[in-house]
Amino acid sequence: MIIKEQLYINGKNAYTEYGIFMDDTAISALMTPAPSKEFISNKYRYKNGKHVIKHNPCLDERDVTIGFNIHAKDEKTFMSNYYKFCEEVLSTGELIIHTSFLPNVWYRCTYLSCTQFSQFNRQMAKFSLKLNEPDPSDRGENSKYSV
Repeated sequence: MIIKEQLYINGKNAYTEYGIFMDDTAISALMTPAPSKEFISNKYRYKNGKHVIKHNPCLDERDVTIGFNIHAKDEKTFMSNYYKFCEEVLSTGELIIHTSFLPNVWYRCTYLSCTQFSQFNRQMAKFSLKLNEPDPSDRGENSKYSV
């Protein structure tokens, strides 16, 4: 798959807007299932074991770390794209991620932190974003950033 069409962040093509594309582990990090919330349970003194209410299971929030690469033809473009990404995406705190790999899924996340660049040479770098997905059940298309 061509990297130019694989990733959208907040409705924008991440590669054409910022020179950003996913690393090899990003899609598997996104696809990792969200944890379940704990079931309601009670240990009665007069019964063996514990009583667990198993109906209506719900998903819990999840933190996910996604690896990205940023690339540009020269140092000036790299710095411009980097600052544009920080200003337009990270400073808002909201990332709605959509990929060509899962065309019917929108990951609605909040920004938590970013790792220091690795393999940085002023035209390319690798970094990871730590994100929180507060409601993993809300991945439908009804988004202001639907592509």
